[in-house]
Amino acid sequence: MHIAYEPNDREVYPEKVSLSEKFWQFVRFTVVTGMIFTLSFLAINYTAYSTIVSSFVNPEAQAEASEVLTQSAGEVKHTNEADLLPTLPEKREVRKEFAWYGDFAVAPTDDRIIIPKIGKSVPLVDMSTENIEGEDWAELEKQIQKGLQDGVVHYPGTAKPGQFGNVFITGHSSYYPWDPGEFKDVFALLGQLEVGDKYYIYYDQVKYAYEIKEKFEVTPDVVSVLEQPKNEKISTLMTCTPVGTTLRRLILKAEQIS
Repeated sequence: MHIAYEPNDREVYPEKVSLSEKFWQFVRFTVVTGMIFTLSFLAINYTAYSTIVSSFVNPEAQAEASEVLTQSAGEVKHTNEADLLPTLPEKREVRKEFAWYGDFAVAPTDDRIIIPKIGKSVPLVDMSTENIEGEDWAELEKQIQKGLQDGVVHYPGTAKPGQFGNVFITGHSSYYPWDPGEFKDVFALLGQLEVGDKYYIYYDQVKYAYEIKEKFEVTPDVVSVLEQPKNEKISTLMTCTPVGTTLRRLILKAEQIS
């Protein structure tokens, strides 16, 4: 037996949604989407932002690390001339320590960058220039990302410390938490550096000191930051900013001062 289907009033005459209801639906959608995005963003970049928060919550720890690294780089300040002189040993005693002992930093066995202000001592990873010479940019990117798992990368083809040119160094401010590298947020605090701050590069067990002269941001397509001057010895530090995004690049240009 066939029974005819009769639509109800709502199907025949669907209710119209008012502009006010549409507006609040949009607001609810935006808020929920924003909350999901924010929670996901913070989860992915947790280590980087926890480092940033810790630097403000516990500045004493960062100051202590800064002092230790400054001394390890051999930048020991003397309060008076007497501190520069060794104390004569007393009779029948062999003196084991001298006042100037702390002035001589022990050079690390690996290439390394030390940034006292943000408490960082990080391996400096050198790269071959084969992908640049062959203009294989995809492989170059893979090479750099692999190098960033072991520290910060000395960009291939740029000057070496002590040479005329631009020692270009890049590091992560934040990266995927599932990446196997141990330096995913090594430059998370790089934005705290200002003009006049110093950092040190140990290269082939020789120490080079740099003082920051410029701080600015560029878009990712600006390659002029890699330029190699022929009559200057400079260094550039680069990382992504804001932390957790790839929207812009933070650039710190420094001059070799030692």
